[in-house]
Amino acid sequence: MKKMQRILSIMMAMSLLLVACSGPSAEEKDAKQLITDYKKAMLEVKDYREIGIQEDSFYTDLESKIRTFFSEEGAQVLINREYAMYLAYAAKHKRNVELGEVELTSMKEKSDVFDYEYRIPVRVKDEAGELLGEHEYQGQVKLTKENGRFVIEKEWSRPIKAMLW
Repeated sequence: MKKMQRILSIMMAMSLLLVACSGPSAEEKDAKQLITDYKKAMLEVKDYREIGIQEDSFYTDLESKIRTFFSEEGAQVLINREYAMYLAYAAKHKRNVELGEVELTSMKEKSDVFDYEYRIPVRVKDEAGELLGEHEYQGQVKLTKENGRFVIEKEWSRPIKAMLW
């Protein structure tokens, strides 16, 4: 009987250990937060009327905001990116855009470089809040650590412009 209790105790301890170890790593949590913050800055529109695309500083302010998510090398490719397109189209077409939770899939990890694929549900609503469509934004990102925090070195995504408007 004692032997059986001991075996059950060991099995319970092992299963608890497996459950505790199966959660996302600290790196994955940090990566998910970075991608969430970056994509919200780039895509999310809570009220299209607050987007000042007529203001001279709209694009430079947005680029400065987006640039903070990138490494120095990664920020060099921000020229001609779609980061301003979504916000400008949302304002022009009177649409609000909501992002769902980022889903990450680890592709490969090296000591200080992390490659992920991501998927983000995107909901487009009209000015009354009616849902016009749901889409999935997909991409890949290469993250590195700079000064103890993740930054984006490279990012590739599939445009969703045609689906949104």
